[in-house]
Amino acid sequence: MKYTKHLLALLFLISLSFSLDCINNATDWIFQEQGIMIGGVLILTVLAIAISYMIGIFSRNVQFMVFAKDELYHLGFSVIFLAAFGTILLFSCNVVEMFYSTTIEDLGPTSPCYDSHVSMGDVTMCYMNSMSSKASLMSENYIDKYIGKLMSSTWSFSMSLPLLHSYTVTAQAYKRVESAQYETVVNMFLFPVVVSLSIQELMLTFVVVEFVKWLLPIAFVLRIFIPTRQMGNLLIALAIALHIVLPFVYVFNFAMYDVLYQDCNNSFVYDDVFGGCGDPNSFWEVASLMPQAFFLPNLTIALVVTFMVSINKALRVIG
Repeated sequence: MKYTKHLLALLFLISLSFSLDCINNATDWIFQEQGIMIGGVLILTVLAIAISYMIGIFSRNVQFMVFAKDELYHLGFSVIFLAAFGTILLFSCNVVEMFYSTTIEDLGPTSPCYDSHVSMGDVTMCYMNSMSSKASLMSENYIDKYIGKLMSSTWSFSMSLPLLHSYTVTAQAYKRVESAQYETVVNMFLFPVVVSLSIQELMLTFVVVEFVKWLLPIAFVLRIFIPTRQMGNLLIALAIALHIVLPFVYVFNFAMYDVLYQDCNNSFVYDDVFGGCGDPNSFWEVASLMPQAFFLPNLTIALVVTFMVSINKALRVIG
C-alpha cells in the first residue's frame, strides 16, 4: 500500500507537468454523474460480503468465506482504482500526447491543422473537417461537370436542302461519354467517400469527450456491482480507448495523408477528362481521399478493439 501511494503521487506530478487538453477530472465527473448510485452499490456490495462471511462462519461453509474474501479484495481494488482513475487517465493521455507532439514534428506535415499547442482531438477534428469539405466540394464539382457535359452533348445543328434532304449533326456527342465518366466516379467513389467522412466526423465529435463523460460513470457502477463486474471492465477499457487511442491513431493517419499526397509528379495520373496532377478535380485528388474513407477507419477500429480487449484482460486478472 505504501508503494502504491508513492506511485500514484508520482503519476499525478508527471501528469501535471505534461498537461495539455487531456481529461483531468475524470473521477469528479464519475461522482457528479453517478455518485449516489456508486455509494448505493458500495453499501449493497459491503452488505453482501458481510452476509456471505457470516453465513460461512456460522455454517462453516468454506465457499461462502472464500467468496467474501475474494469479493472484498475486488471491492478494495475497485475503490482504489476509482480514486486513482483520474490520475491514471490523465497520465496515460499525457504520455500519448507527449509522444504525438515529439514524433509528428519529425514527419514534417505541412498542413495548417497541426499546432504544437493544441490537443490531438483538435488536430483530428481540423483534419476531418478539411477532408470532409474537400470531398463535398469535389462531389459538387463533379456533378456540375456531369450535368454540364450531358447538356452540351445534346448540342446540334441542322442543314436542310429544299425538296431534298435534311441533315442534323451532333458535333459534341462525345461529351456524353465524358459525362458518364464523371457520373461513374461520383457514384462509385465520391458519394461513398462523402458519406464515410461525414459519419466519421460526427462520431469523432461525439465519442472523444462527450461519450466518455457519459460512459465512465456507468462503467464504474457496473465495475463495483458484483454480477456486472466484467461488463464494467469492458466499458472502462472502451472509454480509455476512445479518449486516448482513437484520436492518436487518427492524427497519424492524417499525418500520413500530408506526407504522401502533398506532391503529385506522376505522369500516369493524367487523364484527358480529369486532367493531371495540377487539376483540383483530377483522379489523384479522388484517390487521396480513399484510404481515410475506407481502409484506415477499419484499421483504426481493429487497433481500438485490440487495445480495449487487452485492458479488459488486465483488469480481469488484476481485480
